[in-house]
Amino acid sequence: MAKQANNSIPVLIYRYQGPKRNIGFHLSPFNKEENQTEISFKDMLFIYNEDFNYIRPLLDKRFPLIHPYTMETMNQFDPCWDNPIGKEIWMDILAELQQQNVEEEELQLFLQQFHTWISERLQSAEGIEVTGNL
Repeated sequence: MAKQANNSIPVLIYRYQGPKRNIGFHLSPFNKEENQTEISFKDMLFIYNEDFNYIRPLLDKRFPLIHPYTMETMNQFDPCWDNPIGKEIWMDILAELQQQNVEEEELQLFLQQFHTWISERLQSAEGIEVTGNL
């Protein structure tokens, strides 16, 4: 992961080399409880769109999903808005990630760091919300 100041969101980079402020996705843990504490920057993650392309197919094929707050159907992944995805879906995604045979060392490291980040957050969260800034 790229080094970040304490007051900024950590960034996970695979091959992205563009400007610091660009299109991508914020990931943050969530709990449906009304008294959820504010999420600190260190518990969030940002992945540039170019690098997120390696993860997005794993998310896309899980839709349609039920939005855990509104109970409405989310027909597809929305790159412009919030996509709260429950723990059980993430566990399936992580299992699928582990089954992939990735030969490229850099991509393998990127996916392992992603897996670790998600796994650690899910220990105390009901899911991970993916919010696009497109």
